[in-house]
Amino acid sequence: MPKSQIKRISQTQIAKELGISQALVSMALNGRKKGISEKAYKTIWEFALENGYSPRGMNLDTAKENTSVATAGYILRSPLKLANKSNFFSHIHQGLYDTLNDNEVKTIFLGSEDDIAKSDKDTPLTLPDSVKGIAIMGEVHPDFLQTIRKLNRPIVYISARESGKCHSVLSNESESAELLVDHLCELGHTNFAWLGGNRGMGRQEDRLNGISMALESRNLKLKTPFKINQIDADRKEGFEVAKQLIEQSKPEDLPTAWICLNGLMARGAINFLFQNGYKVGSDVSVAAFDMTNVCTEEDPTITCAGANPEDMGSEAARILLSTIKEKSKALSDFILPTSIRVGESTGPHLAPAMPVPERPVRS
Repeated sequence: MPKSQIKRISQTQIAKELGISQALVSMALNGRKKGISEKAYKTIWEFALENGYSPRGMNLDTAKENTSVATAGYILRSPLKLANKSNFFSHIHQGLYDTLNDNEVKTIFLGSEDDIAKSDKDTPLTLPDSVKGIAIMGEVHPDFLQTIRKLNRPIVYISARESGKCHSVLSNESESAELLVDHLCELGHTNFAWLGGNRGMGRQEDRLNGISMALESRNLKLKTPFKINQIDADRKEGFEVAKQLIEQSKPEDLPTAWICLNGLMARGAINFLFQNGYKVGSDVSVAAFDMTNVCTEEDPTITCAGANPEDMGSEAARILLSTIKEKSKALSDFILPTSIRVGESTGPHLAPAMPVPERPVRS
């Protein structure tokens, strides 16, 4: 079975495979040793980690003690949880998992930024010796990063950077911006809009700056009314920004080239355009910073640019493996090259987008 199809094992499955009660498995995986033999405790944890078990919010202060299986923990930025991990970070985790697993190192979810920060109030954070390194997915608060650094494990920051404090793996956002703007300009577009999200985060600023610079090099400008940033960055936010752009623009002034922070926002924007009678790829072209399945698993396919997120996860794993093996103190920032994938969501500039007569904008 391909690794991408491997399902995470549950406590029920662990109990069935080991021929023991689910209650015993639950107790062990929640760090309780009382009433459990040392052999049983170790057997449960080794089997769980070998099969990619990821608890739904492990607290670092109750982290499990030594097992013979080397692991790398991963942490999600706020407000992400394991249950709502973004499409982008799901791909990153797959790359991280595959590369570590090929080197007999397992991944384990240590918790989200919010959960771990709360657990730190009363009890110092600790990790078992089996956790050899930590991957942080997404930008976290500097104080939180400093807390994780005190655990004295190699840290790789993915899709964020804090030079001099830990390793980092990033996509070349400037290159992606150039690729998207080049493509849309070649199609004849000169009026652009930015549909942004994750307001205040470094990745959003890097992408917006990249678009602005790419346009300026072509004597074009991203006009302020068409530069909108939402707090979050999912389909809902994409839908809301599209609605705002349509409502505040005269038909003859409406930008015909929309660039979105990610594929999820692009999907939301496309949904709004379809519901209100616009032809995507004709009236309005929509592109995104992204290289995840959300850009290809639905129609229309979305023109997107970026580094492959699974490659980003794999590179993070490689850094952890190398650092663990060599015990090097040197820190590195890796910027991965990007590419563009042209989809059905972009097309030649024909004429200013016109709303469908007598059809109200839907909320």
